[in-house]
Amino acid sequence: MKHMNNKLMKGYKFNSFFTETKNNKKLKIGLISIEPYGECVSAFTKNLLKSNSIIVSQKHLKKTDKVRYILTNSGCANTACGKDGLKITEEICGYLAKQLGIKKEEVLIASTGVIGEPLPKEVFINSIPKLISSLSDNKSSVVEFAKSILTTDTKPKVVYKHFKNNNVLCIAKGAGMIAPQLKLYKPHATMLVFLLTDLWIEKKLMEKLMKETVVPLFNSFSIDGDTSPNDTIFFVSLRDRNSYKLSNNELKKFSEVLKFVCEETIKQLLFDGEGVTKVVKIIIENCSKEKSEVLARTISNSLLVKTAINGADPNWGRILAAIGRSGVKLDIDKVDIYIGKHCVVKNGTSNFVDDKVVRETMLNNFFEIKIDIKSRKKESFVFYTTDLSKKYVDINSKYKT
Repeated sequence: MKHMNNKLMKGYKFNSFFTETKNNKKLKIGLISIEPYGECVSAFTKNLLKSNSIIVSQKHLKKTDKVRYILTNSGCANTACGKDGLKITEEICGYLAKQLGIKKEEVLIASTGVIGEPLPKEVFINSIPKLISSLSDNKSSVVEFAKSILTTDTKPKVVYKHFKNNNVLCIAKGAGMIAPQLKLYKPHATMLVFLLTDLWIEKKLMEKLMKETVVPLFNSFSIDGDTSPNDTIFFVSLRDRNSYKLSNNELKKFSEVLKFVCEETIKQLLFDGEGVTKVVKIIIENCSKEKSEVLARTISNSLLVKTAINGADPNWGRILAAIGRSGVKLDIDKVDIYIGKHCVVKNGTSNFVDDKVVRETMLNNFFEIKIDIKSRKKESFVFYTTDLSKKYVDINSKYKT
């Protein structure tokens, strides 16, 4: 939580704790309160399989943009768990709302964990009074909340940035099942992102920032190629009596702050991915954005490329083969590939660079792979990926056992 001082953002309080279900499974529950209320713009997974928590949050956002509380849990994905799963989720949100004297629609919910089990209703009902009574706006409550949403992550992800007399805070989790393909929602191991500001921003402007900055950034990386049913971003701005409209100059500066916070959060997610030892920046040049994204995801999700990255093996043929099978129409005989500063492929054929020199670059925990398609589209596209290690296999071959 670099740069965060003792005085946290106004309007937001946090609480969380660890508990257990009847079958002795660990469950972590968290709560964010927003006073007097926040306006929320959300983005959710494109996966056809969606968590009941997303379904309920979407339903609530159709009825109101006003959000007062966000309830979270780690340990149960609340996905693919039968007809009762949705009912239980609604009942839990309803119980929280009743305890607080607010509308049920003013409660959002986000979950992460193992697919196939509903939320343990009794555990939540028993926990809610404790969550409400101990809400806090101090620094430690933010960190503890960030810990409460973790699954296989090894550390909490919290990024904070001051803006004039206001602040932007991002709390996130995500180590596995990370290949976000988010879609801006309009009444439209998992990544959960809570992007909070005590500045009020008009709804249309929030949607613009989400569409043009937040969603593209969080869609521009992949850890393992699996898009979760639970991926969620809640972007919340505080509405209070001191709210005022941003000038064009202030808006530009705020956009830069927002971009910084998102980028720093993504770096934390990447370097704490399951079994990750290396992060790679893929740059596609002179190609349309649409084609570039297909190319980048194909390369990023190639098991052969990822294992080569892990072993610092300069087997550039795997990258070239991934480009060729991506389905993107291009002239393969014009493609250049750089690993770091080394041009290993020139016009679709070997440039005969010494493997030992390239391997030195690949031994770093961060390096770039640049691909020049040389089409008429003079655009540049950036995407981040990671290696595939034995530890990743170990973690995910024993997830439920």
